[in-house]
Amino acid sequence: MSEDISKRIAAATGVPHLSDILAQNLTGADLHSLLLMVLKQRVAAVEPAELTRTSPVTEACSLDGRLLNAVECRAYSSAPDFAAVELSPLVSLGAVNVLTNLDQGNVLSTIRGYECASDPTVGLALHSVGQRRSVAARKSLLRLCTSQRVLRFPQPKTPGFTSHFKLFSMVTAGRDTGSFSFELEALLQHIETYLNLLSDLGEGKFSFKDIVVEIADTGVVGELCAAHKLDRDEIRRCVRASDYSSAAKLLEKYGSATWPADIAAAGDMAAAASHLSPVRQKHLELLKECVARPLAAKFPAVAVRFNLRRLTGLGYYQGPCFHIKISNNAGQSFMIADGGFVDWTRRLLGDRKERLMTSAIGTELICRMFVV
Repeated sequence: MSEDISKRIAAATGVPHLSDILAQNLTGADLHSLLLMVLKQRVAAVEPAELTRTSPVTEACSLDGRLLNAVECRAYSSAPDFAAVELSPLVSLGAVNVLTNLDQGNVLSTIRGYECASDPTVGLALHSVGQRRSVAARKSLLRLCTSQRVLRFPQPKTPGFTSHFKLFSMVTAGRDTGSFSFELEALLQHIETYLNLLSDLGEGKFSFKDIVVEIADTGVVGELCAAHKLDRDEIRRCVRASDYSSAAKLLEKYGSATWPADIAAAGDMAAAASHLSPVRQKHLELLKECVARPLAAKFPAVAVRFNLRRLTGLGYYQGPCFHIKISNNAGQSFMIADGGFVDWTRRLLGDRKERLMTSAIGTELICRMFVV
């Protein structure tokens, strides 16, 4: 609730600091009982005709369910090393905000202490924590995948995007094995899985043009930001994942001419390395040799490159991350898959050695925008 709305309601009801009272002075049980009573009174006044009013969050998906199901089956088949999990449509209230720092207004909160699923990687991460509570369980690698319909706010305006939609998601939970090896192996496996899926679908009724894999590392980009005195708060204010040009516009203010450009899988890292610490230089070189080059060799039709100007995700991912971008027959370009390392299991288990790779691909977006 914004400050202005809070003040207006407090003035109208004659109860100063109403939002503070509800948020801080009531127990969770009392707040739930109060809100439930209010909802019951409102529901008692609902007329049957009002139930037919639809909105983007209640309308059924317009796609053929069999088409979606077929793509989901292909996705599961592309990830044979990942155990398939059917997640609950709910997670604990605050899960997305606490783990990702995204605004609570982006999710649908309930009065019973839960929120509707808005990101399957959060549900998979929480499930991973439940599977890795014991020290013995953490000795094993855990790979999970799922297909889930999620709901997000505000209503999207980009063609092909809807308020609720299906995602296929994967997580790999494990331990820091040293030498950056866990990160390299997990990142490569996630990207390979999605490219295998796209290759499989491309043999049927789907058409994918100009597939691009962009590899980045928030540690590398963070050091470049520091070298160019680019403030993190300004990045949060100005850069939007839905606006590909927002990062370029911001970089124009901070010497974009000297900021390293995208580098192909076999490209020279010298320009980027001059701005980086020895540790980041080593990580960048390992990502090139152990991820980018193998991908380029296995998928010659796919452009694999390093995006050293990726300003989105700096506060979300912790280390290596990636995008997969594709164009359709109409020439429209979409970021179809996204993933990277997060610190969620490390924080939730209180174990600095824990590592978690998360990713997702828009299976519903594929069905909407890439059918021939």
